[in-house]
Amino acid sequence: MVWAGPPWRVSWGSASRVYDDWQHKEHLRGQLTMGPCLRPRRPSSSDTGLRSLVLTALCLGLACGVTACAPTLVGPTSTSGYFFSLQVAAPVLFLGRSGTATEVRVRVQDAQRQPVEGIPVTFEVEPGWTPYAAVSPSQVATRGGVARTVCTVRLTGVLHVTARVDNTTAQATMTVQSPPSPSAQ
Repeated sequence: MVWAGPPWRVSWGSASRVYDDWQHKEHLRGQLTMGPCLRPRRPSSSDTGLRSLVLTALCLGLACGVTACAPTLVGPTSTSGYFFSLQVAAPVLFLGRSGTATEVRVRVQDAQRQPVEGIPVTFEVEPGWTPYAAVSPSQVATRGGVARTVCTVRLTGVLHVTARVDNTTAQATMTVQSPPSPSAQ
């Protein structure tokens, strides 16, 4: 037997062989534990291309603020040519003992999509709901392009809130439900 030096002195060539042997053993171990169908494989160029396309689309959507429940832009309005969107902070509410409330927002923009200051926005609930729901205040001027009100509801059901800007209206839907019952233990 020939002594080659201390065991910690390993040349680059032998280190590479040790790594290759270890990698081969890990590959064989993977085949034994996962089976040939489930073992990891290197993605093909078509997989990589599709994956990068999906990731790019997802990142662009998130960066641009695109969501599945983005408010719809209404307009242009008849007299001023403004565009606006109506959004309810919580479209599904649970009714408490004294009712429930949520914020309702309208964003008003001009034709260049810039926020418009001081535009009067009128909010109202549908006539059949007036004994059970209210918006307060019912007329608000935009500040920073946004008009806000609070909708208070004292009955379960589906409620429609209407916002009017320059004789153009938009409608949002809220669902008011009974609170979930505590689970029996």
